[in-house]
Amino acid sequence: METTEIIAIAALILSLLLLIKVFSLQSKLNDIQSDLEWMKNRPENPQTYKSVTPVVSEPNTYGIDADLEERLRVLLTSDQKIKAIKMLREARGISLLEAKNYVDNMERNQ
Repeated sequence: METTEIIAIAALILSLLLLIKVFSLQSKLNDIQSDLEWMKNRPENPQTYKSVTPVVSEPNTYGIDADLEERLRVLLTSDQKIKAIKMLREARGISLLEAKNYVDNMERNQ
């Protein structure tokens, strides 16, 4: 065997090994992309609900009567924020995030 034949065979083997590595990396990349797509579209993802959940900018957006609002303020002044959120959720049937945003907004506006 001549030197050029040996070099050609070595180059062919090297190119085959590199081709196998490229296919392997492409497969891993496809798996990562599908995992990322799944993570973006799952229901627990906060970005999914970003446009759906309104940011409470002013108190009484949910039609809360004065009596309930006063009870919430009393709970807030006595450092019982969690109880205030729970009371609001039970009274209005809103989500935890909406109730928390509302109570946080009440707290800021005091």
